[in-house]
Amino acid sequence: FDLDLPPGRRVALIGPSGAGKSTVAAVLLRFCDPCGGTVTLGGTGLAGCAADDVRTVIGGCPQDPHIFDTTLRGNLLLARPAASGAELEAAAARARLLPWVRSLPRGWDTRVGTRGAALSGGERQRLALARALLADPAILVLDEPTAHLDPEARSALTADLLAATEGRATLLITHEPDGLDQVDEIIVLDRGRVVQRGPHRDLIRADGPYRRLYT
Repeated sequence: FDLDLPPGRRVALIGPSGAGKSTVAAVLLRFCDPCGGTVTLGGTGLAGCAADDVRTVIGGCPQDPHIFDTTLRGNLLLARPAASGAELEAAAARARLLPWVRSLPRGWDTRVGTRGAALSGGERQRLALARALLADPAILVLDEPTAHLDPEARSALTADLLAATEGRATLLITHEPDGLDQVDEIIVLDRGRVVQRGPHRDLIRADGPYRRLYT
């Protein structure tokens, strides 16, 4: 498996469960180290970088993000404690969370409960997405960011994410076809190996796993 994410390039990583997609995300975010090969960040070996330093450059939004038992505002400010109210609202708007926040009696001061128990699955995911966008990393890793949303909301949020990540190096890990025609390259993984790669327009015409997954 090889992957290059220069500034502005957006790559989608797809494949069946167990293909290795989330392992790639875990390696990039220094949650685990590879047992072979080389991973570099700006020419420096990732294994020699402190995990916290890596995560200021490579930001992520996992499929099941951790939501802290505090307010909506407190959860977002973890990404950038000095963020202004306007910056919080801008990040929430890009994640399509802002209208809901404004509809709450306590707004940003609404408490979310232990692990976000007071929120729906979709609201938890949108809050985590807003937090990732507020952190403004150079590289954004989105691991199944729309997994808990209904089809209409999933499509809308994917469109917003692609608009928000334009010009930023982005790795989108997904099971869904939404937005794949807008990324620069799609990599199809199966059991840890690349079985197909290329832009949507080429892969959808070829007789291969990509077309079988999405037609």
